Amino acid sequence: MDLQYVLLNPNGRIAPREFWIGVLLLIAGNVLSGLVPVLGGLLWLFLIYVGVCVYGKRLHDAGKSAWIHVIPWGLTLLISIIGGMMIGGAIISAVLSGDDFNPWAMVTAGSGFALMMGLSNLVWLVYTLWAGLAQGQAGANAYGPAPVRTIEATASTDD
Repeated sequence: MDLQYVLLNPNGRIAPREFWIGVLLLIAGNVLSGLVPVLGGLLWLFLIYVGVCVYGKRLHDAGKSAWIHVIPWGLTLLISIIGGMMIGGAIISAVLSGDDFNPWAMVTAGSGFALMMGLSNLVWLVYTLWAGLAQGQAGANAYGPAPVRTIEATASTDD
């Protein structure tokens, strides 16, 4: 398996095995980007491109456009905006209430924000499972030749 092709080339097709390896590397990279303060942000931006390459090639294998990858990003952005509005609304409400600060309003807003982020993660989980389990097209399609799929053979002994 050519990791450079899987992770850095947006063209062509990959089999499910290469996709799942790419997804595991993306998850590890995202965890690492959260641990490293400044360079983590740059790593995260680079991982967006890697994600486009990995998911795009898997979508290509199923005969679909890589532009479908915009849908979960758009949903995540929308969900994040709603969550941010919940937190922002609670902060503005707390500031405007003066002396009658209600800490439970912040807890409720934080819970709503956590719910929104959980929903965002669910969107990505469903999308990843859908892309990873999609049936690839046999033979060549508009995105290139079919990837070589490894099939494990079991040894049989006839005694």
